[in-house]
Amino acid sequence: MESDGEHSPPHACGAGHRASHSLPTSAGGSVCVSCAAALLSSASAPSHHVSHVLASLSLALADPAFLAPLRAAHPRLLAVPLVEALAGAAARRDAALATQASDLASDLASAVGPPAASELVARLAHVLSSGSLVKHFHMLHCLGFLLNSIKGAAAYIGDAVSLFLNLVNNLRLPSDEIRGEILFVLYKLSLLNATPWDNICDNDNVDLSAVGKSLLQLSLEVLLKTQNDAVRLNCIAFLLALAKKEAFDILLIGDLSLIKSVEEEESTQTDDVPPNASIIVLFADAVKGSLLSTNLEVQTGTLDLIFHFLSSDANICAVLQTLIDENVADYVFEVLRLSGNNDPLVISSIQVLSLLATSEEMFKEKLAIGFSTLLPVLHYVTEIPFHPVQSQVLRLVWTCIANCSGILSLSQEEQIACTLTLILRRNDSGELGMCSETFALVCSILIEIMRSPSAHDIQKLPLLIEEASKHAISSTLPHAYDSAFLVPHSLCLLKEALIFCLEGNTDKISVKKDLEDSVIEICGTYLLHWLESAVVDGNDDETLGEILQIFHIILSSTCHNKQLKFAEMLASSSWFSLSFGFMGLFPTDHVKSVVYLITSSIVDKILGCKYGETIRDAYVYLPSDPTELAYLLGQCSSEDFNLASCQCAILVILYACSFYNERLVADSQLLSSVEQYILLNGAKFPYEIAGSVMLTLLVHLYAFVRGISFGCTIQHSPEAERTLFHVMACKEWDLLFIRVHPIALKWLFQKQSVGGHKDGCRTGIFRRD
Repeated sequence: MESDGEHSPPHACGAGHRASHSLPTSAGGSVCVSCAAALLSSASAPSHHVSHVLASLSLALADPAFLAPLRAAHPRLLAVPLVEALAGAAARRDAALATQASDLASDLASAVGPPAASELVARLAHVLSSGSLVKHFHMLHCLGFLLNSIKGAAAYIGDAVSLFLNLVNNLRLPSDEIRGEILFVLYKLSLLNATPWDNICDNDNVDLSAVGKSLLQLSLEVLLKTQNDAVRLNCIAFLLALAKKEAFDILLIGDLSLIKSVEEEESTQTDDVPPNASIIVLFADAVKGSLLSTNLEVQTGTLDLIFHFLSSDANICAVLQTLIDENVADYVFEVLRLSGNNDPLVISSIQVLSLLATSEEMFKEKLAIGFSTLLPVLHYVTEIPFHPVQSQVLRLVWTCIANCSGILSLSQEEQIACTLTLILRRNDSGELGMCSETFALVCSILIEIMRSPSAHDIQKLPLLIEEASKHAISSTLPHAYDSAFLVPHSLCLLKEALIFCLEGNTDKISVKKDLEDSVIEICGTYLLHWLESAVVDGNDDETLGEILQIFHIILSSTCHNKQLKFAEMLASSSWFSLSFGFMGLFPTDHVKSVVYLITSSIVDKILGCKYGETIRDAYVYLPSDPTELAYLLGQCSSEDFNLASCQCAILVILYACSFYNERLVADSQLLSSVEQYILLNGAKFPYEIAGSVMLTLLVHLYAFVRGISFGCTIQHSPEAERTLFHVMACKEWDLLFIRVHPIALKWLFQKQSVGGHKDGCRTGIFRRD
């Protein structure tokens, strides 16, 4: 550097270089860039001279007076000499000088811009594209910096494939520092799409499979051996970037079996052993050390790498088997246990475990061992609305409970039930939303807990299930149109809750009384309301079937008082009209059988003496249209047992309706059909049907119909009346054998023939024979 005064014009240097190469500085001196370039390029120049020049240039680059003309007139002049200085420092193994040159090259690229940067990248790449890189740590570092900081830097590389292959080959070097820098450059090349997999058309002479195998093996060996987290980060980042380009799929997944010839399939190698099993084992061993690192970024990156390899192809049974056999799952559970609910770690760990869990049989033991680790994670993810791995955590919990029966302690089951009840409560209140899969899994897990052998010993479980089922139903059934997928799950939870109430010994059943009452109350509000809307809105038959199953359990398995109360509630809610609405809306055999089953159970309770049995015996032949009831009743059935059974059931249904002011057919039509039945059949009941039952039903229904038509203009048949009273006097029957409708009883007493019919038949028709 020369100092000739603040305002002296530039002039030629002592070496005779042009005056334009002497660039001014703000201190009043100048720097001859040609002299500097010549010294940097000289292999024989003493190191301290080179160091002095590098220091001077570093100061000058920070000086606007120097930098402006350098950018304008000589932007490329110093690039090549700097690369040569780097090479010279490497040859002398002068780390300090190499660091100085590398730093100056980085500063030059940043200060001058693309002209200098492009030249630096091109020259560095050319040097690193061949030979051993054992001496070129700083050159690698400089190229890595430029690739990372200069936009589109990879475009300046002349032969990217040669550079890439030489870098891969030099991963065999024993130095952790060198391998770390190589991996960083490889990572940046991958991000910049400067790998052989990005330019396949220009790589006709490159065996990508061989390169991929060598690269993967060498990289995994680096990852396995290093204890340096910086090297691990570079290695993991590079492998992940290349994995996204599907560079390793054929190696790890083992799908070479898909392109085997017939002869190869008949060889001793089986399809269960992937062609590159040793690489998969190496992969499993390599990731373990990184999973145990204390660096969160290393752990997260490693988990993401495992996840990507496992999710890159559907046919990965052999890979899963190997990773599970090599205890990778145990390491992932340990990461999760020590994560402290660090969200990235939790997400990455659960994603990997979820993929491992797809191999249920192989993973079952690992899941059982690590299950306790999932419980705090379950609580954590359920506290956050729509957490990314909320459903995956729940699926893992469900898988363990369903497949590892007995592995959970009572306190664990209670803790899970408490957590899931809380999430349902918050979802119902609108405080915490959840996706459909999460809701379905919550219900499924609670069901599995109730089915577990120890469920009846969990003291708080009935209370938790009571609340959970109530929130599940109230958040879905009133909005069935928007929650069509969720309704079956909430109904299944309610049904299992009811079954849970009714199981166990007497003492345990009594403890669950509140839960049973809650289920019945839900049925009388939400479920019955849905049934009423189903006839109007045409909701799905699957939901209808689930609801009716719940009703049947209540009517058949709870205590007598609850059965009677529930039957009365249904009957007084226009059940008989609704039931035919269901059969008309969903004309399937399944709906018909379930509807008539419920109807028969209701009749058993409100009429007594198992009159519902007549409906269960004949439901196959009973119509789904209420108008057909009157038609069938008016037919002659003395020689047709099936028709007679139908008529008996029809009498039961029509008479049961009378107690709840329901009309399935018009009064006049009903009277006409009953009279027709009397005139055609009289007392000729098939021997398979108890005559007293038929006659009792007939008397009650006829008396009721006559009673409601009393004083009306509905015409009746005197002949049918005489025939019926004749049969009543001659046959055995019992008025009080069945529940008596007040209107029917009143009409019978009002008839003058009650005490003795004018035809002279038997008296005492109210006696109990």
